[in-house]
Amino acid sequence: MNKLPDKEKFFDFSDYSRPFSKILVNRIKDSKISPLHFTTFSLISGLFAALLIYLNKYNFLSALLILAKSFFDAVDGELARARNRPSYVGRFYDSVVDFFVNVAVFLSLTLRFNESLLKFLLIVLLFHLQGSIYNYYYVLKRHKAGGDTTSHINEKKITSIYPYDNPFWFNVFHKLYLWIYSWQDEIVYRLDKSAENLSNIPNSFMTLVSLLGLGTQLLIISFLIIMHQEKLIFPIFIYYYSIFSVLVILFRKIIWKSASESM
Repeated sequence: MNKLPDKEKFFDFSDYSRPFSKILVNRIKDSKISPLHFTTFSLISGLFAALLIYLNKYNFLSALLILAKSFFDAVDGELARARNRPSYVGRFYDSVVDFFVNVAVFLSLTLRFNESLLKFLLIVLLFHLQGSIYNYYYVLKRHKAGGDTTSHINEKKITSIYPYDNPFWFNVFHKLYLWIYSWQDEIVYRLDKSAENLSNIPNSFMTLVSLLGLGTQLLIISFLIIMHQEKLIFPIFIYYYSIFSVLVILFRKIIWKSASESM
């Protein structure tokens, strides 16, 4: 199943790796390599990038590794869809990997610049909340438009898995996901639960909210690393991106409410 029907696809700033991932997937979809392998490659790339950031060496390589992390992140889902084998193990493993890579990157910056523990915790919290806003609207969009339904607004309600999913690893990654993300999902849902009642989420709004997606966040981090402006990462995501997040939600509730309900 596609993420979205063709008529519902929108310009996604955070999904810049998708065209390249499709090229690779077309070459390997009949191979034995698993989408989970690419999720693991994503983890390794991100952790290695975090180490280089901490050591303050090879800025270009560390930025490239972060972009490679985004690329592998796109390949795993694209490969699963190309084989028509969505996976709850893969879905939750992917999200858990994202969290640990993000934490590793921010920890490396915190140690390198002697930032406070409070600042570290604050950026981890706000960075993931920003990404959760994008995920919330994207999951709604996919469900309402007849796209991929592997992801849900409330991941606590999953009662069955695909026959080929490993029950042990599903339980491990599902529990980790709930510990890490369920409270974030609840916060974002309460901020704009009325969006769940809309007939659809406008494509133009999804393009706007995609600026909060993890891919966009990592692209900004990579750019700042290349430009030797890593110190700007903290203020950008603690202050400016948080303000933008609030404005996006308000914009949806005020501007796009009538547009969505008329669709």
